Amino acid sequence: MNKQVKRSVMALMVAGMTFSGAAGVYAGTHLQKITAYLNSNISFNLNGTTFVPKDANGNRLLPVVYQDTTYLPVRALSEALNAPVYYDSKTGVITIGSPADGPGNTPVSPDVWVKIAYTAAQTESISQAFAAFEGYETAYAPQQMLKGDLFRKAVQTDDGVNLVFDHMSVNVSPRDYSEGYMGTNVTLSNGLQGKWYTPGDRAMLTFKLDDRYVTVSSPDGKLSQAQLEQAAASVTKLSKTPAATGLTAVGYTASQIQAIKAEFAKFDGFTTAYAPMLMAKGDGYQSVSAGGDSVTFRFHHMSVQISPRDYSTGYEAEEVTLADGVKGKWYTPSNIPMLTFKIDGRYVTLSSPDKTWSSALLEQAAAGVTKLK
Repeated sequence: MNKQVKRSVMALMVAGMTFSGAAGVYAGTHLQKITAYLNSNISFNLNGTTFVPKDANGNRLLPVVYQDTTYLPVRALSEALNAPVYYDSKTGVITIGSPADGPGNTPVSPDVWVKIAYTAAQTESISQAFAAFEGYETAYAPQQMLKGDLFRKAVQTDDGVNLVFDHMSVNVSPRDYSEGYMGTNVTLSNGLQGKWYTPGDRAMLTFKLDDRYVTVSSPDGKLSQAQLEQAAASVTKLSKTPAATGLTAVGYTASQIQAIKAEFAKFDGFTTAYAPMLMAKGDGYQSVSAGGDSVTFRFHHMSVQISPRDYSTGYEAEEVTLADGVKGKWYTPSNIPMLTFKIDGRYVTLSSPDKTWSSALLEQAAAGVTKLK
């Protein structure tokens, strides 16, 4: 990013950003009450094109006017300029620009998330740890970790199972450890409600998943609250054959994310963007487009449609349960098998038009469709 653009970005940066986990950092004496105004009469033009700032759900964001200065949300502005933005919850520092644009020219790397490929032995050890609890045998585990982290072991405790990583601890238990503690409520990217609290010197995040409670923390402090929230949102039922999935994360660029949100924004009342986050190794994301009554993602060997309409209605179907516990249906309207399942208020339909993907791989990819941040 050139210096002129960087100066413009910094001049328009606001404190009222929408970073996940930021509330916990700014709580307390760092907040100062002010009187400001939302100005709906201001519009923006970016390189000859109308620019409308929007939040993660596609809702329009209005500029804030305070003491004759106009402020914009930093996340929306960074995406419009295709400039990465990073937030350090420990220091409260916002960095906009390339990795070389960090404070004092210190390299700043964006979060890189990888799908956790548990080996057969690890899957077995995790399953055995859960099997020790009668009526609680179903194994759960995080499906994503920050690149550079590493799963070490599953430890059975008196009332739960601890999944131990180098920089993260995930406890799954029928007990709500946050009960009785003051905390800050948060909404995870999968829509579940969580609670941040600090029983000792380490912040912990607890949320309810199905019939159990998941508690996530970073014992060595290497992961920020925002990073722990992202890992928490990936916790789901453990697949019996995770090592054989052959899946990898879809690494959307900032401009691709902006394009996806723009396509969903074309549907009134359906503006919240969802996207597949997993694909087969060797596949590649190509494009997204809105048309008819759906938004369609096209990969080299996969098609993903997201719509308020259930395309499987009226067809003979075979029901399946996905890795995240969601019920889906396989049906064949022509000569291409399709998988449809409901997520929140919409239906997702996956297929492999060139029949490269197996049904098992499509089911694994289906469990990776989620709300786009």
